[in-house]
Amino acid sequence: MTHKGMMVTVLRNSMGNFTNGGVTSQATSFLLVGEGVPEVFEESPRVPTLVLVRRWAGTPNEYLHAEPLVQPEGGIGPMAGGNFVYSTDSRFRDLCPYPISVHDRFETVAQYASYD
Repeated sequence: MTHKGMMVTVLRNSMGNFTNGGVTSQATSFLLVGEGVPEVFEESPRVPTLVLVRRWAGTPNEYLHAEPLVQPEGGIGPMAGGNFVYSTDSRFRDLCPYPISVHDRFETVAQYASYD
């Protein structure tokens, strides 16, 4: 299945990489796909794909974040790693008026347990 979406650019945390090797630490541009995302560009093997996730997190407003389409198995995640995606394309602002957090941090069970 070929996905279609819009191109977005990574905004990285200036304090360092907290993604634990997540996709936003490895690439600068992504194809964002999902409900409500303008279908402008087709998926390409050269550009990783992120999926827009919509949810309600106990607030009156919908919370949006993006997750990698391809995720590792057997870990805990995805969770926010500190990076965001954004586009200057006006269609992005119609989708979301602010940069979208990318949940591309995955941890092993041992890593996650060590934080107790």
